[in-house]
Amino acid sequence: MERALTGQLLTTNQYKLGFAKTEADLRAAQSLRYRVFNVELGEGLEESHQHHLDVDRYDLQCNHLIVVDRKTDCVIGTYRLQTYQKAIQRHGLYTSDEFDLSTLPKEILNEAVEVGRACIQKEHRNGRVLYLLWRGIAKYMEITGQRYLLGCCSIKSTDPAEGWEVWDYLRENDHLHSSLSIDARDDYCCPAVERDTEAWKNVTLPELFNLYLDLGAKTLSKPALDKAFKTIDFLILVDLENLDERSRKLFFR
Repeated sequence: MERALTGQLLTTNQYKLGFAKTEADLRAAQSLRYRVFNVELGEGLEESHQHHLDVDRYDLQCNHLIVVDRKTDCVIGTYRLQTYQKAIQRHGLYTSDEFDLSTLPKEILNEAVEVGRACIQKEHRNGRVLYLLWRGIAKYMEITGQRYLLGCCSIKSTDPAEGWEVWDYLRENDHLHSSLSIDARDDYCCPAVERDTEAWKNVTLPELFNLYLDLGAKTLSKPALDKAFKTIDFLILVDLENLDERSRKLFFR
């Protein structure tokens, strides 16, 4: 299986999609993440400024999708993935740092792919690159034979009120899981605050967050405050068996 998770997957006139297969590929993805998260968005880990790379202990155990601009040969899009079975052989799941996954049913975990660290260079946020990355995720799910996508959707904020407004929006629009509720770990709990009960009507979610919801993602958690990365996160789950026919034809072909 690992051999299938290296090399090129898809080529268009402008881009190449594949898995990182060398240390240089990984460094290019980490450099892109730093430029997007830390420099452009003003979030990310403080220690990333030392080497201008967004790096954590999970990188070496994960697979990394990369999109390369054929004109410049530069990595301009990336996504990090790992199966649960692969994760438990090393440091575990990244999301378990932030959320207590002990109440997530084993039958879900055993068929889960954790996704994260998604970013695209600003000049290439044209829809095509995100589409290619999701084609890559679909291919990864096919290769590994997994059913669920697990990960964090984030908003760029450390204001608890904004986090709860987003949660209100998710609740009011039926985006909460009907039976599963996962708690944030103590260090990540988002303090409860008084808020305008109508404020959720003005919430605008990031594009990637909306894409997950369009694919039928259900939110498993209340807002979690990641002070180190300077974001507010929500744990989400996508069950591919519930994917509508349009989305299935779009990505799984």
